[in-house]
Amino acid sequence: MTLRSTLLTFRIQRFESTVVIGAAVLSVAVSAIVIALYNAGGYGRCMTDEALASTTFCQASIGVWLNRIARVSLSIVPVFPVIAGLLAGGPIVAKELESGTARLAWSLAPSRLQWFGQRVLPLLVMTLLAGLAIGMTADALMHLMQPSMNLDASFVGFRGRGLLVAIEALLVASVALSFGAILGRTIPTIVLSLVLVFAIGMAVDKVERELLTNEAVLGVDFSFNEENLYIDSRLRMPDGTIVTWDQLNTLYPQYANGWDETSGITDVTLYIPGERYHDVERREASALGGIALLFVGLAAVAVVRRRPR
Repeated sequence: MTLRSTLLTFRIQRFESTVVIGAAVLSVAVSAIVIALYNAGGYGRCMTDEALASTTFCQASIGVWLNRIARVSLSIVPVFPVIAGLLAGGPIVAKELESGTARLAWSLAPSRLQWFGQRVLPLLVMTLLAGLAIGMTADALMHLMQPSMNLDASFVGFRGRGLLVAIEALLVASVALSFGAILGRTIPTIVLSLVLVFAIGMAVDKVERELLTNEAVLGVDFSFNEENLYIDSRLRMPDGTIVTWDQLNTLYPQYANGWDETSGITDVTLYIPGERYHDVERREASALGGIALLFVGLAAVAVVRRRPR
């Protein structure tokens, strides 16, 4: 792949590239300004000093608006991977198949696979880097709002900051790419990609939940701590057995209608300690990245085997 072919790819996908890169640059720039003004004004003390938090300095100043902007910015981060992935991945092959330019390109290129690589690689790298920029920006904004928290050992904002934002964008782009190569139509590609991405997200979450349940720590008197990842609530029976609420009625029918403090039944909670944040993040990123590569391979096969028309 040469610089010339890369520039040609971005020229063909000029609108999509401009939107994705522009959104990432704008988000990073606005967030950088918010963080700089917030720190320069000393408003970070409002989050750590309880006495200062109730003063006019914290309650009626530009710091309030800066905090609101930061919260809004964080709330829309999960939307970016979906929009960026669909815009970047969907039209890569579908647009050229729909317009008919792919047939001419295939007749001139040494191979369809080389053509595919020249079109796909730059845009997927762009999507990954844009998602990484957004994820790192989300980390910075989260630290701004909760300066006393160690984000490297906390599940606050899980899947909405850091590495996973970039991998999610790559996955969406790869799914859209494969549908575009198979269908050759942009609009159906976008619609079906949304459906499949949603289904994949639910499936991955279910599998991850099962894995984490087996690895979870048991908290006897666990009070909610946002740094930890809550998994489930269970019951510890008088004989020490840990059961779910559904299992209670089957295994211990005598407690089906309720129990009192003398029963010896206690509430317990399954959770993942915040210290395991990066372990869980890397594992999920690896799984999503692997799925993304499978869809890229599927798209490549579809392009190679597609009949010219």
